[in-house]
Amino acid sequence: MTSQHRILLVDDDPSILRLAQFCLEDRGLVVMLAEDGDRALDLLRDEDFDLIVLDLMLPGKNGFEVLTILRSSQRNTEVPVYILSARATDEVREQAEAAGANGYIRKPFIPDELADTVIQALT
Repeated sequence: MTSQHRILLVDDDPSILRLAQFCLEDRGLVVMLAEDGDRALDLLRDEDFDLIVLDLMLPGKNGFEVLTILRSSQRNTEVPVYILSARATDEVREQAEAAGANGYIRKPFIPDELADTVIQALT
């Protein structure tokens, strides 16, 4: 896929960030990284993204708080958000959907499956 789609990847685990960034950039996507919810919100105030991949368990503002703020703001409200989390219970998924998530990717993820899910969400 040759594209300039911009992805915001938010996770507090550096190894997950590097792996996800590598597999998404390998597919031609532009990836920006945030290691916590506050940094993600800073980037979202200044940048436009085509899709956000968001962990739930973050230092500072957690993924639910980031998603709630994002969906109530004037900017980036329509950007698809995919949750990336090991917390994959039905209850957590329902909470994420109720907060405005568009999809859910379970950790640990398979890199090709993550990239395929993101690319499919962009089409």
